[in-house]
Amino acid sequence: MQRVLTAGERQTLLCSDHPDDLLWRFWAAKETAFKAASKLYPDISSAPRRYRVIWDCGYGKSSILSGTVKTPAGFVWIKNFLHEDHIHCIGTTACGGAFDRIVFGMKKITPDEGVDYPHDFPSTAVRTLAKERIASYTGREKNEIEILRKKTARGLWPPMVWVKGKKTDMDISLSHDGRYVAFAFIAA
Repeated sequence: MQRVLTAGERQTLLCSDHPDDLLWRFWAAKETAFKAASKLYPDISSAPRRYRVIWDCGYGKSSILSGTVKTPAGFVWIKNFLHEDHIHCIGTTACGGAFDRIVFGMKKITPDEGVDYPHDFPSTAVRTLAKERIASYTGREKNEIEILRKKTARGLWPPMVWVKGKKTDMDISLSHDGRYVAFAFIAA
C-alpha cells in the first residue's frame, strides 16, 4: 500500500467496507491512467503514488465507479467496473471524458487443458477479440484489420490499428492478465 497509494487513498481504503475490492480498483485506475497519459507523454513516470485517484462519489460495492486520476501530465477520466471475479477500467484524456465514444470489451480465455499454448497466447487472444469488434463496428472484414506495435530503440510503441494496410487514427488499448483479455478503442 505504501508503494502504490497516496496517503489520502490509504485513508480511504482503511475506512472502506470493501478494502480488497477498493485496493484493486485503485490499482486498475492508476494503471489505466498511466496507459492513457503515456500515449501523449511517452517519458511520463509510472510510479503509482504519483497518480492520485479521485472518485466522483462513494466507495461502496457499487459495480461502476467513475472519477479522475491526476497524473504528472494532467487528468485522465475513468470508469471502473467491478465484477464478481475481475475489475475492468477504461479511461480517456479527453476533457470530461468521452465515454460515449469508447468501445470496449473483455473475455475470459480458457485454454484447453493439456494443450501447450505459445507464450503469446493472451496477446493473440486479445488482438482477435479486438479485431472482431472493430470489424463489427466499422463494417470491415476481420482479415482486413491488423493491430501492430512499432518497435523502436526505446521499446514498443502503443498498439495501432491498420485497415487494408493503412494506419488509422483509431486509438486502441489492449490488456491481458491471467485468464482475462480486454480492449478499448475510440474511433476517429
